[in-house]
Amino acid sequence: MDFAKEVVVQAALSEILGRIFSSLLDGLRRPTDGGARDAHRRRLERLLGSIGSMVEEAEGRHINNHQLLGHLKVLTEGMYRARFALEAADLDDAHDADATDDDGDHIVRRRSLALLSPFNRAKRSRITSLIWGAGAGAGDNDGRSMQRLAAASEELEGLTHDCTREFVLLVQGYPRKVHRAVRTTLYMDRCVFGRHVETERIVDFLLQQHGGYLSALAVVGAKKVGKTTVVKHACGDERVRGHFARVEWFETPEVVKAGGQPGQTAWESDGPEYLAGVRRIISEPREGRSLLVFDDAWPVDASAWRELASSTTTGAGDCKLIFTCRDADLARDMSTAAEPVVLGKAPMEEYWYYFKAFAFGGGADPRDHPRAAAVGREICERLDRTYLDARVLGGLLGANLGDAPFWRRMLAALARCERRPLHVGVLLELLPVNGRRLQSYGYCRSPPNVTVQDVLGGRASGGSDEDGSMTVHLCRETLYMDHWYSITFKKY
Repeated sequence: MDFAKEVVVQAALSEILGRIFSSLLDGLRRPTDGGARDAHRRRLERLLGSIGSMVEEAEGRHINNHQLLGHLKVLTEGMYRARFALEAADLDDAHDADATDDDGDHIVRRRSLALLSPFNRAKRSRITSLIWGAGAGAGDNDGRSMQRLAAASEELEGLTHDCTREFVLLVQGYPRKVHRAVRTTLYMDRCVFGRHVETERIVDFLLQQHGGYLSALAVVGAKKVGKTTVVKHACGDERVRGHFARVEWFETPEVVKAGGQPGQTAWESDGPEYLAGVRRIISEPREGRSLLVFDDAWPVDASAWRELASSTTTGAGDCKLIFTCRDADLARDMSTAAEPVVLGKAPMEEYWYYFKAFAFGGGADPRDHPRAAAVGREICERLDRTYLDARVLGGLLGANLGDAPFWRRMLAALARCERRPLHVGVLLELLPVNGRRLQSYGYCRSPPNVTVQDVLGGRASGGSDEDGSMTVHLCRETLYMDHWYSITFKKY
């Protein structure tokens, strides 16, 4: 008894008092942390307003200075990272507010909806730190949010310190743009989403004077990264339209046909026919300045191309050439007057803004759907950051915004998907097309009669064609063309 009174009771009292003091200290510390977090947020919002004004001013000007364009790209990427940090902090708050069960009991360690999905636990153990972290409580969210906001503020302060006044003064020396209305969601603000700098580089090349040699520029990037779209946007610039009398586009089959034997197809070509076709096309007589665009260029012999490019007898003195391709070595060989324009994948923070415009229907606020936002973030992370994936899968999520199980099923399908393009592999798993197999996917000129929602809702049991095949509408492309992107299934 003496031992119990002297040791056990004192130890118990010490533990109880320690917990009481710890609780009191936590209660005193939280308002301070919250105050610091709010201070970081206010500072970041102020800096974002300043950076956003500079970016908006620069994107509204015709800038041909490559150093200024490079600095604009850095500013734009920093702006999107800061916006992402603010949105993540808002979603943290919304997630904490939502972390209460139906009986009103606060759940300290509630996982995101993404981690509650029914597929293998090992495959769903990771969730990006840019959301709110797996298994974190509200206090952890506050700490991460504060760190995120502080880091974003520090980055923007560095950017504004390095340029601000000088950058604005230099930008204001360039003429303003004349804006045209466009009918597409790919077009956000006043330029093709995320490609302002690359577009200005192409326009600058097209407006440069050149001698009698062949003046060519290559635009290089992975499949579906937006090469053709950016070039079409540059060709639609009012300065380019006023500079050239004509703009002609050539697809690979046309070029091979021009350089090959009668009746020869692109699939029967072994390579030289493509360069021969380019030579024949640029040698055709044309009146006035001409811009010739060769889309999805094939590999050519480097020495033969250099010989053609250096020749003054090609008849291309008043022509400029643009090639789009996927091969970096080919792009370096084909570019004769400037460095190739390289299109990389959009940074994740920037791509998220494009994706969520479809996933949340344009008008919905992700903060009103914190669990869906968590799943959406993880879906976005798993995509290949192509704009077509975002339009197809994001649009499908937006059409089923209130259907949480469907969002989880898409995330599970993405986790298992090994097929490319990703949206095709995911659709093959999600769409109930029993008795049919994939036949094709691509653009068509007439709208399909069946939508994805028809298939999901079981309203497309019959084939839309006489042979029993079913063509499903996925999205509509209206930038410089009016085509429907669709996928076709054929009966076994």
